[in-house]
Amino acid sequence: MLKTNNLREFIEYLNEQVKNHSVYVWGAQGQLGPAVNERWIRQVETSEANANRAIAFWQKQCDAGFGDVLRAFDCSGLGMYWLQNVKGMLRYDLSAHGMYNKCVKIEKSKLRVGDFVFKLDKTGRATHIGYVVDTELNVIEAKGRDAGVAKLPLTGNTWNAYGRPPFWTEAEVADCEGKYIFTRVLKYGRIGEDVCELKKLLAANGFAGLNVKNRNYFGSTRSKVKAFQKANGLTVDGKAGPQTITALGGFYMA
Repeated sequence: MLKTNNLREFIEYLNEQVKNHSVYVWGAQGQLGPAVNERWIRQVETSEANANRAIAFWQKQCDAGFGDVLRAFDCSGLGMYWLQNVKGMLRYDLSAHGMYNKCVKIEKSKLRVGDFVFKLDKTGRATHIGYVVDTELNVIEAKGRDAGVAKLPLTGNTWNAYGRPPFWTEAEVADCEGKYIFTRVLKYGRIGEDVCELKKLLAANGFAGLNVKNRNYFGSTRSKVKAFQKANGLTVDGKAGPQTITALGGFYMA
């Protein structure tokens, strides 16, 4: 596990908002506890009807004992509060569409932990945003005035655009996905936990037969690595470096 991981901190923050029953209010960006009240909600909401909906949900959470810990957000405010106010990664506020423009556009099939999901209107403008928080592709979002901040499955929702934000490193994503991070070239004579992890990757790729609890990189391991390299068009040298580790589906960080 990485000692410092901004993505992990972001996901912990999002889950905390679900746990604390944080609420949706138009234009809100992290107002806490006593700052969230009926008068304020009526001042910032877009109509009396919308204010009444937001107040009803907020009051219900207060009655349940969450009034001192809940925060108020709109959909982009949920992400922006952390990115701008907590971590200073952005110097200015962004709407859902502004955050969409910050992202590299990806296909739904490519989604992973840390990616953002969006709802685009007929003009192609992003009107709502959510945040992928685990390998099951659950999404945390400030869903709306009647639901507050919620964690829901990606499947069955109405997201229609997907983006990869520039805020996380590949190592941070791999760490949050539970992948082992290799940091050195493995070769004959090496000893360590990373050798065990290499053996697991070899087995998962059809090159089984090694004792995955044995921490030694001896001849049998080198032979398996060479066989994998030959089968996949890699340089056959028996060393598990960046290209071989990546080809095996692992993550290598120099």
